[in-house]
Amino acid sequence: MPDTQSDVAHLYLTDVRTRMRNLKALGEGALVQLTEADWHTVLSDGGNSAAVLVQHLSGNMHSRWNGLRHGYQAGLDGETAGRNRDAEFEDGKLSADKLRGVWDGGWAVFLETLDHLSPADLTRTLSIRGETHTILEAVQRQVMHYSGHIYQLVLLVKTLRGDGWQTLSIGRGGSAAFNASMREKRP
Repeated sequence: MPDTQSDVAHLYLTDVRTRMRNLKALGEGALVQLTEADWHTVLSDGGNSAAVLVQHLSGNMHSRWNGLRHGYQAGLDGETAGRNRDAEFEDGKLSADKLRGVWDGGWAVFLETLDHLSPADLTRTLSIRGETHTILEAVQRQVMHYSGHIYQLVLLVKTLRGDGWQTLSIGRGGSAAFNASMREKRP
């Protein structure tokens, strides 16, 4: 008899791994359009630059997921004691190359953790700032969080590039042609 709960958990993990890799690629599609100076540009007082968004995402990914990187461990806290979250929102004026390394490092931790999670892990618990979450809840919390910041990044870069923006999705006026090409690909 099939284990429906395990099947759903497996489907969820497969889907979230794919979607988060696609989200990373979306962010990278925006980042490659930045000039060196653009990395540190904010659109308004109190706003975040691309550099700050990258620093924050990476800091969060390291804090939340490094302890689970090689599989579940009971008693884990997803807010590491050494994290300085406030410093993530201060532009360290790192070069574009260093910021790409920060980006890659954070995503490596998060994606490796997703790859090591098993369906059974999703109902296990961890703490984030003293609040208990199932692994499923913690993953979903971060899916929302990371998506929000990636779309901030896309808007920031799109605004900075103006007419030079290279779209990361279906371009305006291109829906009919895109839909037709998708239909042609179907058997």
